[in-house]
Amino acid sequence: MSTIVFLGAPPASDVHRPLGDYEWRTASSTVVNPSKSTVTRQHSMYLTAQQLDELPPATLEAVSRRISLVYQNVIFNDADEDDGEEDKSETFITWPPTAPYGSQSQSGDETHAPGQIPSFLDVSKSIAPVLESQFETQMEESQSYDNSGGESIARFPEFHFSLNALTSLSALAKANGKGSNVKVSMLLAVLEVDGPDTFRFKKGKDAGKESFVLKMILGDEEGNVCKLTAWREVAEDWGGCGSDIGAKRGDVLLLTDVMAGHEPATAVTLTASPWHKPKLEICYRTMPYLHEDHRLRPDLRLGASDACVRKVAAVVTWFENMAGLPAQ
Repeated sequence: MSTIVFLGAPPASDVHRPLGDYEWRTASSTVVNPSKSTVTRQHSMYLTAQQLDELPPATLEAVSRRISLVYQNVIFNDADEDDGEEDKSETFITWPPTAPYGSQSQSGDETHAPGQIPSFLDVSKSIAPVLESQFETQMEESQSYDNSGGESIARFPEFHFSLNALTSLSALAKANGKGSNVKVSMLLAVLEVDGPDTFRFKKGKDAGKESFVLKMILGDEEGNVCKLTAWREVAEDWGGCGSDIGAKRGDVLLLTDVMAGHEPATAVTLTASPWHKPKLEICYRTMPYLHEDHRLRPDLRLGASDACVRKVAAVVTWFENMAGLPAQ
């Protein structure tokens, strides 16, 4: 009968010794909730500093493919948008056509198989809302997790905003005054990013000049989705073409002073143009691509008493569950 002894990492001297009647194995920690019969996954926002390496490329590709299959290009096929400039009658824009559906994407991440494209309303209904109590349950579970020598993340959340200033997608969908644009602030997760792409003005005072356009699919913890279109230097900055860090899939964003519009039987549309001076803040990056991304992953446990931090954590939890991020 074999004997299993749980130890720390072997010293270098033992590693080079010939293996005889023993072997080293790596065992991962799991947290068991006494009230449940299943083992609960540990979310990435509770990883220790030693565990917090960037996700493997295969994992990122699998998550991206899973999200794209759910939201198959449902909003990146509009061709009659404008950037909200005051003198719309004098400015026309064009940009290279989007590659046909079923071809290789611009970023080269994946190729979508042809199929029926679902509507926004069908997609939002297919996403099960996350229970409000889920984050509190995970907080209790994380407190019992062994941090292996206290190497926990010590980056305190630095984002500050008023919950009363936020507008939800469900509230916009139910609001009266269809078609009217209102300036809003929202906390949403990035599901898809298209761009930034360049386009050229054909007429008006900017005729012949090139500028940028950026499109995103965004979602909230209730499973609602919307689209955002950013124009000009806003698209350049938010897309990471300038000195600012660009938004990526999986980021939880605080959007301030963006214009929101809604029509019956369609998704909420957000517009970010320089005329309204919108702002974007990356509150949390759920999918770290590089080691430098760790600075965008504060330890949300340190601010669990703050309602803003709990709000961000709820969006993080929803995205991780929806995207199927693997247990760590």
